[in-house]
Amino acid sequence: MRKVIAIMALLAVAAFASDPRLTVLGGDARLLVNDYLEMWAYPGNIGDYEFVTGGSETADDVSDGWFGITKDFGGTTLGVTLNHAGTSHEVLYSPGGWGLILGFDFAKFPPDPQTTQKDIEVNLAWGTDVALFADYSDLALMVGYDKKTEDENEIETSEGTIMFGASLRGHGDAFMNLFPIISASMNMYNEDEGEDAEYSTTSIYFDFGAGHNKKIAEKTNLVFGVYAGLQSTSFGGDYEDEDAQMYIHIPRITGGVEQEIGKWLVFRAGATSYNQYYSVGDFNSFTTSYSTHFGTGLHWDNFMIDATITEGFLHDGPYMVGGNDNGFMGSLAATYTF
Repeated sequence: MRKVIAIMALLAVAAFASDPRLTVLGGDARLLVNDYLEMWAYPGNIGDYEFVTGGSETADDVSDGWFGITKDFGGTTLGVTLNHAGTSHEVLYSPGGWGLILGFDFAKFPPDPQTTQKDIEVNLAWGTDVALFADYSDLALMVGYDKKTEDENEIETSEGTIMFGASLRGHGDAFMNLFPIISASMNMYNEDEGEDAEYSTTSIYFDFGAGHNKKIAEKTNLVFGVYAGLQSTSFGGDYEDEDAQMYIHIPRITGGVEQEIGKWLVFRAGATSYNQYYSVGDFNSFTTSYSTHFGTGLHWDNFMIDATITEGFLHDGPYMVGGNDNGFMGSLAATYTF
């Protein structure tokens, strides 16, 4: 099987946290401030948060939600998550000043008596604050390894991926208070089919941008980011002179707005826009894609319930009896901060 690894617009250090608020506000954890979800983009912030949370996706989502908790123990923050962003177990640690997140998965199962499959994945992200840009900057470094093997009738095939990433975010007082935001990563993939074939790809991604996360009115918070990005993917092994691929995003815009309604209700709306130039060999194209999200939040002191609103509910209205597509909430998270 020929498999091409494509690096998404966000790096592993800025992974999509499985949370409704982040989803509605553009899905980029690098744009979050004063929110525990930012620690997955910049682990140096782990020591700033204590929380317990649980989230659930829609019924047809295979991830089936996640659980996480962090707690301070005399200046040292420890935490653990289950099934966060597709990783079965994560350990979070911060002694103060810096933090790290170790994620790991392991599975071994026989699909049939003649076949054995194994999958091991390990990810490590480390972060700290540095005096580099504006008032201060968040720095994050990441390395990951994923190995899948299949032994069928004593014939072994394997897939392996090695990932490296880094991200830097400056904090200031200007309107674009998150500047600069710089991220880069490398993803090396190899597939070995024994004597039949061997395939490899190397992808390099870089993006540069600026972000805003501040209140523009007493009860209105605006979050958005603007980026320019470049991804290049080259091919090796038995890809038979496959041409290198290049993607350029100019611009990529993401974000949303939160409006407080009363003391306990929040309404959210967000969108993402991708303007992408693609080139491979003599072929090139320019496309634009756009998506919108809506959500809501209920807050009582330190307890929060956040949810996305399904498109079916907005476009077609709810069912009075029965029906699955037109439910009000698409995903749900309940969080208590200490």
